[in-house]
Amino acid sequence: MNIKKVEKSTAKRQQILDSAVAVFAEKGFYNAKVTDIAHKAGVAHGTVYLYFQTKEDILIQIFEEKFEELVSYIFMEVRTEQNALAKLRRLILIQLQMVETNPELTELMLLEARQSSKFILSSAISKIGDYCDKIEGILKEGIEEGLVRPDLDLTVASTMLYSGIEGIATRWMLENKHYNLNLCAEQLIQLFIGGIRNLP
Repeated sequence: MNIKKVEKSTAKRQQILDSAVAVFAEKGFYNAKVTDIAHKAGVAHGTVYLYFQTKEDILIQIFEEKFEELVSYIFMEVRTEQNALAKLRRLILIQLQMVETNPELTELMLLEARQSSKFILSSAISKIGDYCDKIEGILKEGIEEGLVRPDLDLTVASTMLYSGIEGIATRWMLENKHYNLNLCAEQLIQLFIGGIRNLP
C-alpha cells in the first residue's frame, strides 16, 4: 500500500468535509450544492463523489466525526475534576464555550442536520444517546459519592441536561448570538445541580 497516496486521499476527504461545514453554514443545507462544496475545497465536482455518494452522506459524516470529537474532548477534560458535581459543571461550561468558538459547526449540527430525514434515520442520531449514557455515568458516580439524590431518574436527568444545553445553543444561534453564553452556562449549572443535589 502506498502510504503517501493514502495520506493524500485522507487529507482530501477531510478538506471536503471542512469545506462542507462552511458551505452548509453559509447557504443552508438544502440550498447548498455539491458543486459549491467542491469549489470551496478546490477539487473537481466528480472528486467529491469518490468519497461520498450524496450531500446527505457528507452531512451525516460531519456530524458523526465532529460529535465524537466533541464528546471525547469533553470527557477527557472532565475526568480530572474531583467529584461528579464538578464534572457536570465543567461539562456544561465546556460545551457552551465550544458553541461560541465554533458557530458554523454548531449551526450545522443543531439546525441544518435536523432538517434532513436521512440524517434523522441514520446511525448518527444514536451518538446523542451515547452522549446521554455518558452523562448518566457521571450521575451514577454522584449517587455513589452521596452528592446526587439516590431517587433520581438517570434517563430523565441526562436527557434534561443534554436538551438544556442544546436548547440554549439553538436559541443563541436563532437570536443572532446576542447574549452571553457563559452567563447562561452558570444559570443552567445552578438550576440543574440544584435540582439533583442530595440534600442532608
